[in-house]
Amino acid sequence: LFDNPKVVVVERHGDRVRFHDGLLELAARLHVQPRLCAPRKPNQKGKVERAIRFLRERFFAARAIHSIAHGNAQLEHFLETIANARPHPVWRDRTVLELFEEERPRLMALPTPMPDLEHVMPVAVDKTAFVTIDTNRYSVPSRHARRTLTVAATDTELRFLDGAEEIARHERCWGRRQILEKHEHREALLAEKRGARALKGRDRLHAELTNIDVLLDRWFENGRNIGSMVARTTKLLDLYGQAAVQAAVDEMVVRGTHDPGALAMHCERHRERSVPVPMLLDLAPHVVERDVVPHDLGGYDD
Repeated sequence: LFDNPKVVVVERHGDRVRFHDGLLELAARLHVQPRLCAPRKPNQKGKVERAIRFLRERFFAARAIHSIAHGNAQLEHFLETIANARPHPVWRDRTVLELFEEERPRLMALPTPMPDLEHVMPVAVDKTAFVTIDTNRYSVPSRHARRTLTVAATDTELRFLDGAEEIARHERCWGRRQILEKHEHREALLAEKRGARALKGRDRLHAELTNIDVLLDRWFENGRNIGSMVARTTKLLDLYGQAAVQAAVDEMVVRGTHDPGALAMHCERHRERSVPVPMLLDLAPHVVERDVVPHDLGGYDD
């Protein structure tokens, strides 16, 4: 024992092993003692290994488990019908359950409340206010983007903490590469993104085009630059006019599309055929204000 009573260092065969203080605290609450086993010595933990092998071969083999609840339900059925009903390895004339019931009155009661089983670790929040855990992405409030938070994880739930404050809570996903987003987190981020757009372009689109918010939401959800999309749509208004762009927006909303190139194609389809093909010349100010003096072409052939 050293200065920290929760830290135990054991010397065995010349090696020093430090028990994690969380393991020692859990062992103390459950009134058990951790013991060291030598590497490559399966005989020192034979009973534990045998139980693991029994579960692996008799329960997990060729079994499909879709969720924690589904797995627990199958495990309870397996314990009732197979594991507890099997003969005891020493007293073959009695079952495991019979001997356990006989031993139960002499066992110590479990602690109340049970020890905290959360796994606590720091996590980084990306620029889109998502945290990646086991390839799955979980949303947090957008004000915490590009910061470091703390996650307290169990097998069923994730709690995200900023200091002692809980800022988000998610049901844990055991799939791969899933996106789990809270509706309130998305709405707050959409409001911030809309506020960050150029005010002039946003006001013009809202004033001249109905349903434009549907396209803005789709562009944001698909990771497009909102400012660039607003600028391109405003340019289409200058080229084709309000009627053609409005018809194109309505068609995209109905079709469920969001590609900016498709918006330009729809505008061309809805353009009045009597109107020439629009062409926008974006000239620099010094070109517009320049006086061009024509040259004498009399000697060009020479």
